Amino acid sequence: MSKKKTKKINQKQLLNLLLAVSFVIILLNDFFLSETSEIVPFGDELGSVLSNLSLAYISSFIFYCVVVVLKEKRDKKNIYFTVYEWTNQLIGRAYSVYHYVIIPSGVNQADYDKKLITKEQFTALCNLGNPNAIAENIFLGTHINPQPATYGQLIYNNSVSNVDALTKKIFNYMPFLDTEFVKLINKLHSSTFFLVAPTFLYQSNNTDFSVYADNMFEFLEFVRELDNYNSTINKKLIDD
Repeated sequence: MSKKKTKKINQKQLLNLLLAVSFVIILLNDFFLSETSEIVPFGDELGSVLSNLSLAYISSFIFYCVVVVLKEKRDKKNIYFTVYEWTNQLIGRAYSVYHYVIIPSGVNQADYDKKLITKEQFTALCNLGNPNAIAENIFLGTHINPQPATYGQLIYNNSVSNVDALTKKIFNYMPFLDTEFVKLINKLHSSTFFLVAPTFLYQSNNTDFSVYADNMFEFLEFVRELDNYNSTINKKLIDD
């Protein structure tokens, strides 16, 4: 657990402890001990001061909950609605790595599920698909000047580069993000495949994806982890 998170937990516990102490002081001073003779000099005056301070703290605590805590919860829900949608887009772009491997392999796509495919199955597909093959009906460039694209180029331009761009948008809300969520996205960026993906921009002597198979499958597993987190934890935050 990070120091920042530990600090937040301790602060919350301290506020709740002071609230409990304030209630105890008021109960003792204004009810249970109100008819009791002074045990120490100026005990009555001291009790009155502590009681007034406790009432002030309780009022401040209620104000804090209404103005700060509820607003933060509402803001976080609104922010996570955007984060959830952007993460869905990021996951879709990341999964397209799988699609641009399976399409040139020539197999029946219905026979495989990106969320269930095994490493052995994925490796076999990588041995069939050619990263330098020209994709049919998919182009890079502009509408005015479309350029034929290889499947390798599509993996970088349509998947990796978009994952990078969407991550930057999501991380603009870093103060509101859960550390586990940040860790899962960072796993994508620190994966070996993500680091070597720019090589797809250039023609190579590789006639299949086999040299990338292990790294690409590791990347796919990281995408699955993020997909599961977004569809459960992040989704719950916006549904609550």
